[in-house]
Amino acid sequence: MAGTINSLGIGSGVLTSDIIDKLKNNDTSLLITPIDNKITLQKQKGQALSLLNSLLSSFKSSVNSLSSDTLYQGRFVSGNTSAISVSAAAGVNVQDFSISNTKMALNDIHQSGTFSSTSVPIASGGSGTMTLTSGGLSFGVNYTNTMTLEELKDAINLQASDKIQASILQVGATDYRLVLRSKETGVNEKIVTTDTGGFLDQKLITYDPVTNPTGTMEEVQAAEDASFKYNGITLTRSSNVITDITPGVTINLLQDSTSITSHISITQDVDTIAAEVSTLVKSYNTLLSQLKDMTTTDVEAGKAGIFNGDNSINAIGREVTRLMTSINGQGNSLALYGIDLDETGAMSFKTSTFTNKFNSDAIASSKFFSNVASDGATENGVFTQLSTLMTRYTGSNGTLTTLTKGSETELKALTANRTRSLALLEARYASMAARFAAYDSMISKINSQFSSLKQQIDAQANANS
Repeated sequence: MAGTINSLGIGSGVLTSDIIDKLKNNDTSLLITPIDNKITLQKQKGQALSLLNSLLSSFKSSVNSLSSDTLYQGRFVSGNTSAISVSAAAGVNVQDFSISNTKMALNDIHQSGTFSSTSVPIASGGSGTMTLTSGGLSFGVNYTNTMTLEELKDAINLQASDKIQASILQVGATDYRLVLRSKETGVNEKIVTTDTGGFLDQKLITYDPVTNPTGTMEEVQAAEDASFKYNGITLTRSSNVITDITPGVTINLLQDSTSITSHISITQDVDTIAAEVSTLVKSYNTLLSQLKDMTTTDVEAGKAGIFNGDNSINAIGREVTRLMTSINGQGNSLALYGIDLDETGAMSFKTSTFTNKFNSDAIASSKFFSNVASDGATENGVFTQLSTLMTRYTGSNGTLTTLTKGSETELKALTANRTRSLALLEARYASMAARFAAYDSMISKINSQFSSLKQQIDAQANANS
């Protein structure tokens, strides 16, 4: 007789759980494993698309910088010295000039006579008004016979701080002086203090042989205008910061000098453009290398790119390279600027070639590179065209965005299909296990009945013998 069943009871010895497991594993291989493989592939595609999108965004960032006319408005200033410092705003005319014989503009500075402390009164006998004039403006500071030197200083700063700055200088142990300084430079900023009331200490009134012969407020530095030679022509200004010679050009006078001649040159900032091109070339090589790995097959190595045969991905590399190697109607190409491809497809960049070519005609170069307006018309440079292409790939409705959304949708569908298929498979084999158990129970009963009958037959046969 056959032996008893082990996992489904003591029945047939045939309907075992091992048989169910083998059947289930076979169906899993046929139904679930293909879905798992598709899920794995879709996840790999999603990761590849994410990497590709990141590389395209990096490349696009460089492209956008090179397509912006702002980059070509940058200016580089050379020739600054210890006597002057010149800065240039974006887009100012390229130019050269010289500056020499610099004499700086000065503030007007006055000091009072000596007061024994900051708390002594500044007037006696009554009240009045101290009038301070500078730069064509007058300020009235009311005083009383109890106002201290410290309080006067604060009152001046409160009333006249737009034009005059007041402070107290301690010269010695009992020597305190009120110091007035014009806030701006130039001869028009001369400070004059007068008294209306006649009670103010004479040490605070500006001396004038006609109007204030008894005043002793001393001018320790006379206000002066700046002067300098600009291309050999002597100019004067009230400030040491000059902005009205050429719009967008700021000249800062730093010291008096008759021996230093500063030769200033304002040129196109080509170094910054070259740095952006260098970054773009690196991004291009990284992008194209990844695209090659993703879209080609190496038969000998047994490797196939994850997007092999995908025309939408293949087109990216072709279109980018086509624009990077194009020649415009004027015969201009990036190769003339030292941006070239070698036999392997890798891009190289020669800075010296770029600088020489760009500087040979900066305006034409800017037009070729960017979206630069000329004579009222806008020309689409090579990087402007590349920027438009990148938007087609990475924009909200671009190719990469569409592919990424499609990949995510497909992954969700595959995951849902796997869940459904696995649930059906589990239910199917749960039902099969239940039927096997029922069949095994029936067979067990039949075996038991047969065993009992056999014992009776054997017993009868033994009795007859």
